[in-house]
Amino acid sequence: MHRGVKSALEISLNDLRRCYTPKGIVAGRRSKRFNQYWARHSFFASSGALALNDVQQVKQNLELFASLQKITGVIPNQISLDLKPRYKLLAGSVIDSTALFVISLAEYVKKTNDKAFATKMFPKAKKAMEFLLSKDRDNDSLIEERVFANWAETVLKFGNVLYTNCCYYKALKEFAWLASKQKNELLERKFEGLAKKTKSKINQVFWDGNYYIDWIDFRRHDFFSSDGNLLAIDFEIADKAQGQMILNKIKQHQLNKIPLKTNYPNYPIWRIPPTLLPLLEYHYHNGFSWPWLGCLNAIALQKVGWKKEAKNALKNVALLINQNGIAHEVFDEKGKPVNGLFLKSERPFAWTAGYFIRAANELKTK
Repeated sequence: MHRGVKSALEISLNDLRRCYTPKGIVAGRRSKRFNQYWARHSFFASSGALALNDVQQVKQNLELFASLQKITGVIPNQISLDLKPRYKLLAGSVIDSTALFVISLAEYVKKTNDKAFATKMFPKAKKAMEFLLSKDRDNDSLIEERVFANWAETVLKFGNVLYTNCCYYKALKEFAWLASKQKNELLERKFEGLAKKTKSKINQVFWDGNYYIDWIDFRRHDFFSSDGNLLAIDFEIADKAQGQMILNKIKQHQLNKIPLKTNYPNYPIWRIPPTLLPLLEYHYHNGFSWPWLGCLNAIALQKVGWKKEAKNALKNVALLINQNGIAHEVFDEKGKPVNGLFLKSERPFAWTAGYFIRAANELKTK
């Protein structure tokens, strides 16, 4: 293993474990806002915990979110340290949180073969999928969401959003697998069929010939968003040729210069809440760089067979971690951790640390 990657891996390992509690995985430790259980942060970070064989920690995290699931199937998007849940139903940001719960559960079961836990959690996963199915209001195999409803919650998007539908497809696919482990052939066939339809629909309506467009409301919006495009490779929605075109797009626009910028081109001013315009938050999901996306870029490069490029991409993320001695949340256009009056990069950041560990593990073993 490259020395820089090895050093960054040691930092990430310590940083991820600093975010462990007896109940689950918190998003960060510096600020009160992040020193809580955020669903998407902890579920993405769980991939790294599983790579470390910290399986009990992932199990506890799943149990925590499952214990506060609503009767509708909704998984809370946030839980405070004193275990008070928050469900952002108006904006709808519980959609990806609920999908990621199912994905994380499947990852845990595949890693541990914990049949008893899989059986215990299966009704919870089924309720989660029922909720997700209800978000496909026009029955076109794609989820519709409201404004500010996914991880990029400072950008005005609504309708069919690529990132969310990639998470939805993966949840459908993983739930079908969980059903197979329960010998429930009826549900397995149903959800395999639903997953196949959603994958086909994503490729039909989002693919523009070189990459997947960002979202569709009353019309198509052809911004390049790194999150959904890279997840499409990771979740095998894109084939190898599509994946290579996406990764060439990233290189073409130098989104990987500081790994990795959120989008190209920048979203217009009116798509960002007016209260954020004079602040650094304007670029938070609109041009700033996120190491978790850099890690996902390395994973995607590996998946399409560009192994040398994958290793270089991971080294670039490792450089950021080593320079700062900690796994940061977000970087500005100069490659410095964001440090404004109101917006400061969280540290340690479980999502970054967990995804670096996952990427390093996958590049080492494949």
